[in-house]
Amino acid sequence: MKQTSFSLLLLLLHLYVTCGFINRPLSRPSYLKSQNGCATNKLYPTKLISSPRNARLRNVVRCTREGAPSVTAQQQQQQQQQQQQQQTEQLAESQYWEWRNGWKIHYKKYGKGLPLLLLTGFGVGEFHYERNVEELSKDFEVWTMDVIGQGKSWPSQDPAPGGVYSKRGFEWGFGDVVNSEIKSDELTYSCQLWMDQVIDFIEQIVQRPCYVAGNSLGGYLAVMTASSRPELTKGLLLLNATPIWGVGIQKVLPWSGGYPVPEWVRPITFTWWDGIRSSSTITSLLSFVYANKERIGPKLIEDIIEPTEHPAAASAFASILCSRGSLKTFDQMLGKIKEDKVPVALLYGRDDPWIVPLWGYRAKRSLPHSQYYEITPAGHCPHHEVPEAINYLMREWILDIEGGGDGNLMEEGERTLTLQFDETHGKPKHDKLTVTLCDGQPRSLQERIDQWIHGWTNRVA
Repeated sequence: MKQTSFSLLLLLLHLYVTCGFINRPLSRPSYLKSQNGCATNKLYPTKLISSPRNARLRNVVRCTREGAPSVTAQQQQQQQQQQQQQQTEQLAESQYWEWRNGWKIHYKKYGKGLPLLLLTGFGVGEFHYERNVEELSKDFEVWTMDVIGQGKSWPSQDPAPGGVYSKRGFEWGFGDVVNSEIKSDELTYSCQLWMDQVIDFIEQIVQRPCYVAGNSLGGYLAVMTASSRPELTKGLLLLNATPIWGVGIQKVLPWSGGYPVPEWVRPITFTWWDGIRSSSTITSLLSFVYANKERIGPKLIEDIIEPTEHPAAASAFASILCSRGSLKTFDQMLGKIKEDKVPVALLYGRDDPWIVPLWGYRAKRSLPHSQYYEITPAGHCPHHEVPEAINYLMREWILDIEGGGDGNLMEEGERTLTLQFDETHGKPKHDKLTVTLCDGQPRSLQERIDQWIHGWTNRVA
């Protein structure tokens, strides 16, 4: 258990690696009228003014008016979040798909057009894309889905009935006998099970190949899906995709996440789960990985806590923590994607303390045909922190691929790209948002060392 705790501690306290890239000064187009130095047009970013194809830097301006009404930033943020949530809820209603063993899989569908499936990170549900679906559904048929054991996707019956716990979130999964109506080989919340769910969802619900975007764990599942079934994937959009899943606990403990949950695991789960799902812990974790902390908000905390009260939540957490990872390494899966020539966009928040920039650079070197856009200030969840930029990049990249392009949004002979963003969530912490098109070449000594080590290990493997 000491090794296990130490591994988790290392994961949470992963040192932030900075990028030593120096941004070029931004030149504002003369024809943009402004007030107090900020563009007055309150439009979703659609106008490309100029951009370099071979240059490394793209600048994006995001402004607010200093002469705004006398309302606090927090009040304005709460009002806008409520309005946005109401608008999003009106766009699509929750639907449920009955999957294996009668499991109820929660999903939503928005808009019409090219299909785009959005996969979330660990511990959140499809609600994490609430700042993206409205804009993206103007051009695409957008699908969001909760993987089993997350959000609102759960078993319809107790997988191991007879448990003695009655506290909310602990009622299911702690009995001594496996439910006879559930196949024993499908009782592990593993990345393999989630990949199977994504594949079946595309085949049975979307019913045609689609673009797949994923953040963190969702990016890992997107890579698994594309490497396993490339004919179902028109293209990948990876948002700070985790390159590793599973902390290797099953190598130390004699359990790999199946049901019933062993007796010796139950008290540990009971103690850990209450601490992990507390409001203070969730707030601390989000504050650690979000560069734009004003984008967190109380509603996000509530949405994350709600699924933890499902009867199967605690046992699912124990299963997830001890389940096995993918049969192939992340590099091996990227190699298969390269071989199959699946289009890939890497949209990474540069200020992520977990998936630090060198992981994005590794992915870019493994996928030379991909386009790697690095965004700052943005952390582990760029789609939620800087949705204006992510929505723009996702839309333009997909449309460029569909038009026969390679996803490079730069134009020959130009130098910068400037976008206008609507005012959102009060005055931002940073007035300037920078998007850099990276070529994967190291920019610091640490990245050079990592490039050498990564290349050497791949050759040995």
